Amino acid sequence: MFPVETLVPAYCEERAAENEAKRLARQQQQEAAKKHQQETAAATATAAQSEFAQTQRPPLSHTNSSGFLGNIFSGIMKSASATPSTAASQSPTPSKEASKNAAGVSATGVTAELEKLKSEQQRDVDYLGKYIVPFPDTTSIQHTIFDPVDHTMSSQQLKRSAEKAPHTEPGVAEDKGRSPTSLDASAGDDTDQRRQSNIKGKTPTGLGTEPLNIVILGASFGGLSCAHHFLDYTITKLRTTSTAPNYRLIIISPSTHIYWNIGAPRALVGPGLIKHEDAFIPIEPGFHRHRGHQFTIIQGECKTMDKDSRTVTIELIGSTAQRRAHSDLLSLHGPHLNTIGALNTFHSKVEGAKSIVVCGGGCSGVETAGQLATFLNYSSHFPVRRRIKTPKKIFLITGSDRCLPLLKPKVGQKAEKMLKNLGVEIKHNIRVTAVKEEFDLTGQSKLELSDDTEMITDLYIPCTGVGPNSQYAPPSLRDARDYILTNGETMRVDAAGPRTYCIGDVASYSHNYVLDVYAAVPVVMHNLLNDLIAHELRLASPYGGNQEKIDALTDEVYVQRHVDSQLCPISRFGGVGILMDKSIPRYMVHRLKGHDYRVCKANNVVVNGGNPYAIKTAMGNKYE
Repeated sequence: MFPVETLVPAYCEERAAENEAKRLARQQQQEAAKKHQQETAAATATAAQSEFAQTQRPPLSHTNSSGFLGNIFSGIMKSASATPSTAASQSPTPSKEASKNAAGVSATGVTAELEKLKSEQQRDVDYLGKYIVPFPDTTSIQHTIFDPVDHTMSSQQLKRSAEKAPHTEPGVAEDKGRSPTSLDASAGDDTDQRRQSNIKGKTPTGLGTEPLNIVILGASFGGLSCAHHFLDYTITKLRTTSTAPNYRLIIISPSTHIYWNIGAPRALVGPGLIKHEDAFIPIEPGFHRHRGHQFTIIQGECKTMDKDSRTVTIELIGSTAQRRAHSDLLSLHGPHLNTIGALNTFHSKVEGAKSIVVCGGGCSGVETAGQLATFLNYSSHFPVRRRIKTPKKIFLITGSDRCLPLLKPKVGQKAEKMLKNLGVEIKHNIRVTAVKEEFDLTGQSKLELSDDTEMITDLYIPCTGVGPNSQYAPPSLRDARDYILTNGETMRVDAAGPRTYCIGDVASYSHNYVLDVYAAVPVVMHNLLNDLIAHELRLASPYGGNQEKIDALTDEVYVQRHVDSQLCPISRFGGVGILMDKSIPRYMVHRLKGHDYRVCKANNVVVNGGNPYAIKTAMGNKYE
């Protein structure tokens, strides 16, 4: 501590001012508390005096009860209550004014005045009792007060209850087998009949009615994008009429997590390249910002769809009925734990495997073969690529005469050259006709090929493409390839009835590209909004009064883009790709996709429903 002499004078003045302010504030608080106590005590004393005065005042309702007649009445009561012995000794000497008053009024006059006052008091009691209705007893409250339809009484019931209720003075009990405050039973019967007549024939409205369900089957890229768009924009533009229904969004998905299958070719190589927590993102936390709306996420699988009754049947746990054209390593099949288990099993087998066969010459097969060869057969990639001493044999089997048959020939040739430089052996124009997994005690798989040959391999990865998961839809809604018949302009499923739409890999318009999904989302949601507004207008005017407003609604039209955009990372720092029909160099493929397989965009897909390949523009479109 510093001695007082060394302190700066300004500091001492500030401390003194601060202490004085605290003292004044404390003094004001004490004075306010003292004043509050005095006011409380005064109010209590006033209430006690008022109550005492009311108990001591004679039961006279006349306005002159405190005047001339009141003095007479109090004098009579005092003389009647006093004994003869004490009356003579304790009664004060009457004054001249009191003697004059007593001498001027006879006993007969006093009795007449008292009778008159009693009759007036009884008349007042009868008048008040006629219009004051007692409260019902406990049993009556249980049957009447919580009725949501009508818990009021009509004027006739009020009058009937008042007339039948006994008029007893306060503090007087009446024991006649029933409570003196119970209501008449006949009034309750009439009330029940009136309530039933009010309920009959009315259409429920308000928050308690069943909402209109908006069902989304699937919670992948397209499903999540549509769900967020509906809760962010569409629902705010609905309920345009007083008769419009409420809306509830229902998302049905066999998994509680979305699998970032964009990075599957690298995730299956080893557990450290893409972690499970980065590849499997929970869906439910992404909708926490929509808690103000009605929405439900159901973990289940759609089994059947009835277009006539407009219902879908859901199985709450993923089943084996789902079509498995793809490997468990590259896409979800039921709960995400199945895919995690498949990845862990594959990782445990990779260490001891000597040969791996990848079937499929598309982008998934080329990427998978390239990533396996890159990270399993080479110890380093920069500045010089170094091959391990005992590399694994990796085969790529394609059903066409080149790799990447859907892209330009030059792109496919470039990809094939890069694979061969990594040591991948490629076989064209061959298909796998049958697979016998673990056909012997070694755990190997036997492959029967279309050229009447067989291959035995330690690991087999099918990458032959994804098939549509449309088994739940009736045959009338599917084409020859089992895709849902979708209007290529409006995205409606016309054969399924009104307000039914389809986008994504299951729709007949799609080329199974991510860009096809996100380009169709604005079209679907705009047309859904139009259809729901038209539905609200028809409910508001069932006889066609809003037909002009309905006709004024215009749909958006989807335009298929006939340009290719596809990125295919192969090596550690390169790959092949085209963007808007233009070939791009290998370092751009690495920059746009290969360095992390767009894992950094996974959160945006789950939380915002945006396109992982979207380019930031001034318009801020998250779908382009």
